[in-house]
Amino acid sequence: MKLIPLFVLIVSLLYCKMGLSQSQKGIAFQAVARTNSGVIMSNKQIQIRISILKDTLTEEILYQELKSVTTSPLGLFTILIGATEPAKISTMGAFEKINWTTGTYFMRVEIDSENHLQFIRIGQQQIQYAAYAFSADHVLAENIEGVLNTTQGGTGVNNITAFKLAMQIDKVNNVPDSLKILSKASIQALALKLDKKDTVSLSNRINQKMNKGEISASEIASSLGYLPFEIHFGAFTDTAKQMALINTATAVKWRDTIGQNQVAIGLNSSLEPTRLLVEKAGIYLVQYSLQVSNPQIANDEISIWLRRNGAAYPNSLRQFLTGAVGVKNFFSGQAIMVFGESDYLELFFSVKHNQTQLLKTSTLTNPSRPATPSAQISLFRIQ
Repeated sequence: MKLIPLFVLIVSLLYCKMGLSQSQKGIAFQAVARTNSGVIMSNKQIQIRISILKDTLTEEILYQELKSVTTSPLGLFTILIGATEPAKISTMGAFEKINWTTGTYFMRVEIDSENHLQFIRIGQQQIQYAAYAFSADHVLAENIEGVLNTTQGGTGVNNITAFKLAMQIDKVNNVPDSLKILSKASIQALALKLDKKDTVSLSNRINQKMNKGEISASEIASSLGYLPFEIHFGAFTDTAKQMALINTATAVKWRDTIGQNQVAIGLNSSLEPTRLLVEKAGIYLVQYSLQVSNPQIANDEISIWLRRNGAAYPNSLRQFLTGAVGVKNFFSGQAIMVFGESDYLELFFSVKHNQTQLLKTSTLTNPSRPATPSAQISLFRIQ
């Protein structure tokens, strides 16, 4: 099997400080990406994983985020940690809940230069100080000296009597509600309230409507304030032998569905099941594997790549060499891809020798083991 070399990025930390915008807070982070030989990586799409650690002993992660960025012609990139940015792929933990006044924190930086979700740690250092805007979120009342006026969030007084006068509640008494005299307006309002019989009738009507399935998605969203989380994924395999002509792009066929939601198998122009139709737009994690063998020659070259809507997806090509004659080789790859609504994905391969083929392994005994498909692929929407 031919291994693909991995370029390690060297990131020069220019500055790391707390930032505050009009709408949200974050840590401004700027760096320059270089290869392991020191060459600037310009106009390169990479993934950055930033972790805020409580300490370096247990390495407990308080917050972590994954972002996809593109370097400038000078290899420079800038992100705002903790803020909502278009390039953010996923987060773990709540940045806004970190109490910056309780101790020392550390920042770990990891890089994935080839978008394989295989991260390399390039640096970890202590965050030397927290900005006033962050610390102020956790100011304790006993730390305040003097009297704060109302414009600063205080009362402007330093005793209960003066507070009652300022709030115009000095004449409020402690008579129980049951003994207080009600106004005519209050009596009329209480008379219009639903009684127990009306409440039961309304509940029955709501239950009947739910049982009939008459509540729409817009009604649910209006009631809850959000739509329940939807999972969009697809997992497909094929157990048949698949072969290709020499130096000819051949689409992998998918004839078995493991599970799917909003991703379905579609036919190409030759009526072959090669297309995976994505019904919901978004960012998807794509992972695939092929079991390959050649019964006649060793070290045949096989190329594998992805196509979106009939066009080759950038930087998705993987090239491998088969092993000895008849040996089964397991080749895999993954990518993070952006799909629009009703886009489709295809996995292609080509060979140098016509006996190089995709084939399955049947179930095995002693011990009992399941079969291995000739090809398998999965798509999972992450954003």
